[in-house]
Amino acid sequence: MIVEVKDWATAGEKISSIRKAKGLNQSNFGKPLKIPQGNLSDYEKGKVIPGDRIVKDIIELYKVNEGWWETGEGEILLEESLGKPNMVASLSGSNATQSIVREIPGTNSPDYVPYYDVEITAGRLEELFNDNQKSPQGYIYAPHYRGCIACHVKGDSMNDRIFPGSRLYVYYLKNKKYIDFGQVYLVVLEGYRLLKYIDPDPTDESRVILRSHNEEQYKNWPVEKADILHLFLVKGYENQNAN
Repeated sequence: MIVEVKDWATAGEKISSIRKAKGLNQSNFGKPLKIPQGNLSDYEKGKVIPGDRIVKDIIELYKVNEGWWETGEGEILLEESLGKPNMVASLSGSNATQSIVREIPGTNSPDYVPYYDVEITAGRLEELFNDNQKSPQGYIYAPHYRGCIACHVKGDSMNDRIFPGSRLYVYYLKNKKYIDFGQVYLVVLEGYRLLKYIDPDPTDESRVILRSHNEEQYKNWPVEKADILHLFLVKGYENQNAN
C-alpha cells in the first residue's frame, strides 16, 4: 500500500480527524501503535511530520478509507469499522492497564497477547483457549508477557492478593510433570477452571493440593495429578478492582 499525503490537509490534521472519528483520546489512540501521547500531539499540531510507517499502521489498524486520506473525499472510516471502534475496552483500576484492541498493528505483533473475555471459575477453558475456531475478543500490548494469554478473574478465593475483576496473564504449560510448588496457577479440571496455589500432597505423591489465598473461606482441595487437564502458570496480574 502506497500512502501519499496530499495538499488538502496535513497528515496531522488527518490523524486528528481519524482519532475523533474513532472517539478516542490521544493516549488510547496512540497506545496500540506505541505512539506516546506527546508525539501524537506534535503530529496533530503539525510540529512533527509522521513517517510513512506510522501513517500506514494508523490506516491499517483503524480501517481508514485510503481514498479519504489521499483526496479528502468520502467517509473517513471504511464501513466495516463504522460503529465498531477498534478499542474494545480500556479497563482501569489502582494499577495501570493496557487497552484492548481488535487487531494487532502491523509492527511488534509478538508484543500483543490475545485477550479472551472469559471467567476462570467454571466451564471448560480448553474449549475457549485451544479451539482454533474461537477468536480472542482482542489483543493487549504486553511485551513483558509474550506467549501468554490474557483473561479475567471472577470470585474472591485469592483475596487479598488477586481481586475479582483482575486481569491475568497466564502461560500454558505443555508439560504438567514438573510443577513449581507454591506458585499461582490456572488449573483446568473436568468442568472447572480454578485460580489456586499448587502445593504437594504430603500423604500421596499422585495428588496435589489446590490452595486458596483466602483460606478462611475456602478449604484446600486435593486432586489427582492425572485429573488436571490443562495447566497455566500465572505470570502476572493487574488488580482492576483493588482499592
